[in-house]
Amino acid sequence: MRIAYFTSVYPRATDTFIQREVVQLRASGHEVFTSALRQPEGVNNVSELVVSERKNTSYLLPANPLRLIILNLKMLGKVPAKYLSTLKLAFTTRRPGIKGTLYQLFYFQEALLLAEHLQKNNIQHMHNHFGDSSGSVAMLASQLSGVGYSITFHGPHIFFEPTLWALREKVKHSKFIVCISNYCKSQMMLFSDVEDLAKLQIVHCGIDLNSYTINNASENKVTDVIRLLYVGRLAVEKGVPVLLRSLIALKNEGYRFHLTLLGDGPERASLEADVKAHELDEMVYFGGFSSQETVRNALQESDVFVLPSFAEGVPVSLMEAMACGVPVIATNVGGVTELIEHGVSGLVVAPSDEIALKKAISSYIDNPELRENVRKSARKVVETDFNLQAEISKLQQLMTKYLEG
Repeated sequence: MRIAYFTSVYPRATDTFIQREVVQLRASGHEVFTSALRQPEGVNNVSELVVSERKNTSYLLPANPLRLIILNLKMLGKVPAKYLSTLKLAFTTRRPGIKGTLYQLFYFQEALLLAEHLQKNNIQHMHNHFGDSSGSVAMLASQLSGVGYSITFHGPHIFFEPTLWALREKVKHSKFIVCISNYCKSQMMLFSDVEDLAKLQIVHCGIDLNSYTINNASENKVTDVIRLLYVGRLAVEKGVPVLLRSLIALKNEGYRFHLTLLGDGPERASLEADVKAHELDEMVYFGGFSSQETVRNALQESDVFVLPSFAEGVPVSLMEAMACGVPVIATNVGGVTELIEHGVSGLVVAPSDEIALKKAISSYIDNPELRENVRKSARKVVETDFNLQAEISKLQQLMTKYLEG
C-alpha cells in the first residue's frame, strides 16, 4: 500500500509511537509518506530516527499565496462540485464565531495543499493521529482528493471539546477510526452516529519488546537512595506538582530519593522554581527532551517509575517501564487501568492525591516482595496486550480491509 501519515507537526521528540508505526509499516513492505503542516523546533532532534524522519517528511507550510490562488482556481475549475461541497463541509464544521470561521478557511487552504500532495504521490490511504486541527485538514483533503482516511484518537484533550472539533463528522466521513483503549472508544461512541459505531476499532499503541530488557538492578532491594523516574511533558495535566509535594512529605519522613524528570514543556520553569524553593535541588534532576535510547538507559537505572497525571490515554511511557520490569505508579484516569491492575502489575492512585502517591512510593520502598511480584506481572501484560508488532498487524488489516471495500 501507498500510505500517507499526516499530522500538524512531525516528527517531535514525543511522537515516538507514530515514528514506531511508520517504521514498522515500512518494514512490512508498505510505502509510507510522512507529511505535516510545519517542521518541529530543532530541540526535537533527539535521535537519528527523528532527524531521518524530518529529512524525509513533506511540509505544506509556508505556502506561496499565489500558488494557493492558482490551486483554488484549478480545483474549482476541474471538480467544481467537489470543491464547493468540501467548502460547505468546512463551513458546517467550523468553530463558532468569526475566529472559528477564519481558522476553518485556513484549514481549507491547507487541505488543498494536502490533497495535491496525496494525488501527486498516488496515495491509497491517509492516516492521521490526534484528530484535532490536523484531523480537520485530513477530513477536508480526503473530500477534495477522494483518498480515504482514518484517524487514531488518543485523548484526553480531544474529548474536552468534542463538538468544537466536529468528532461526529470526522467519524462519519472516515473509512475507520482507531481508538487506543476501551475508554477512548467509549468516548468516541458518545459523539458518533449509531450507523457509524462499527467504524470504531481498538488498536493499542505498543512497543517493540526487543528494545526493552528487564532491569535487574533493583531485583531484590532498592539502594539506599531510591531512584524515581518520570518521563513525559512538563505540562499542567501531568500532575508533576503533586509528585513534588509527595516527595517533600517523604523527605520529612526520612526517606532518601532522587527523581529524574525526562521531558520538557510550559511548566518547566515553575517546577524548577518549586524544586529550589523546597530545597530539593540535589534530589531532582531535569533532563529535558530525551531520545528513546536515553529513556531506555534511564529505565535501567531506576527503581520506580511515577506518572501522576490528571488526564491520559494509555501512556506508552508506562508500557516501556513495565517492559523493563520497573515498578510503576500511575493515576486512575483515562485508559490507565486497562494497562495496570492495581497491586498486580503496578499501583494506581487517585489523581491529585499527594498522600496516596506518597504511600504508593513508600510501599514499594518498604515491601520488596510487592516490587518483585509487580516486576514479573508487568512485563507479561505488555507482552500480551501491547506488543507493537501485533498492534501494527491489526492496523494493516484494517487498512487492507477498507481498501478492498
